[in-house]
Amino acid sequence: MQNNFDYFIEKIPVNIHNHTKSIITTNIAIFVPEKFVTDRKMIVEEYHFVICYTTPPEATIGSTTYQFKKGSLICMAPGDDILVHPFNDSSSVKFVTICVNKEFLEEIYVQSGGKGQLLFHKPDNMYSYQLLAAVEALIYEIINYGETNPLMIESLENRLAIQLLRDSNQKFKINAVESGGPEDTVQKAIRYIETYYSSNITVKAVSEAIYTSSSYLHKIFLQHVGKTPYQYIMDYRHMKAKSMLETTDISIEEIARQCGFVNSAHFSSTFKQKEGISPLVYRKSLASAEGVSEN
Repeated sequence: MQNNFDYFIEKIPVNIHNHTKSIITTNIAIFVPEKFVTDRKMIVEEYHFVICYTTPPEATIGSTTYQFKKGSLICMAPGDDILVHPFNDSSSVKFVTICVNKEFLEEIYVQSGGKGQLLFHKPDNMYSYQLLAAVEALIYEIINYGETNPLMIESLENRLAIQLLRDSNQKFKINAVESGGPEDTVQKAIRYIETYYSSNITVKAVSEAIYTSSSYLHKIFLQHVGKTPYQYIMDYRHMKAKSMLETTDISIEEIARQCGFVNSAHFSSTFKQKEGISPLVYRKSLASAEGVSEN
């Protein structure tokens, strides 16, 4: 496949690039580094996204310095410049960088119903579990099948591009409606939670996304759902994590990350509160039960 991202690769120091997993197709490049490139201003030539699985170092984009957080989706357009500041605990960071060809993403934007120029209203957004799934699907295809099925690769590129637009551009966010009662507001909040539970969402973020106040959302959630928005977020994360324990062999740490828990210790603590046993013991009990049934 044609490599459109040589300029970016050349800007990555050799010691970092040698430890970076790279998945590159015609229109998208996914990089999984072990460290950030710090103290080096970089001007991006394509649409540039960073999925922050952990809290990253401070970064200056243009003339503004940001402290992004775990769960952030950093969004930059062609011509933006970024300078990542030194970070004392760089060994613990975990992130993914996605570069998308300018012409390709702008065409997808138009085909998806976008109007006017593709602009990001802010660089700091939140990633959804659908975005994580789209990234993993493209990585899986390239690692396991390479270039053998261009039609599949094109489909996965389109999927990832559309999800990046949905997660990063305000025109693809949940919009306010002119009418609708408390039940409609609750349903919009639930849809938002079930989309972004894997990110670092808060009740305040949910409230702002659906144009209501945290206190009002708390009140109507108790009335219509029987629990607070925070309890709903944690219960939904627990349900997803429990399902992953039952159906996958993904590590406890990875399940905690994918389901939006602070870390594996936080996941283990909340899981034990609900189930009476740790995630590891729960998984082992399932394996033991399967062994007995097979015998």
